[in-house]
Amino acid sequence: MKIRKLTKKDFKNAIDVVKQLHPKWFDNFATNKSIPLDLKIHKGFVAEENGKIIGFLTFTSSEGEMKISWMGVDPKLHRKKVGTKLLEAVEKELKELGLKELRVDTLAESIISKPYEKTRLFYKDRGFKVEKIKKIISKDTGKISDLATLVKNL
Repeated sequence: MKIRKLTKKDFKNAIDVVKQLHPKWFDNFATNKSIPLDLKIHKGFVAEENGKIIGFLTFTSSEGEMKISWMGVDPKLHRKKVGTKLLEAVEKELKELGLKELRVDTLAESIISKPYEKTRLFYKDRGFKVEKIKKIISKDTGKISDLATLVKNL
């Protein structure tokens, strides 16, 4: 597996990964609007195996805080260190910039969801802790959910 910086040429293949994760992890709005836009404008990394994109991670800053915007890994390759390697690449880059924290938003523990139980455990096992929880309204369904912001000291 090779981890490298995301380029514009990776867009279609990253979207193929997104589609594999829909609807368990990504709703229609994320799949069709948010992620396609963010893949074009955020920095990121891809995991590649035998010339095929098997995962991606995008990140951005807001008001001096770095945040993972999206991460997706081919579901057949979950628990194979793909996400870990992508996260390590981002952390290395941020440390080189002198940054001390990385954040990510994900559905809070109050939301019962097998896929998101795995997501929360992934981040917890890599040192992320809940910083805050807020209510959000899904742009896809209008449903109100709890969103947790997790933070990791680098």
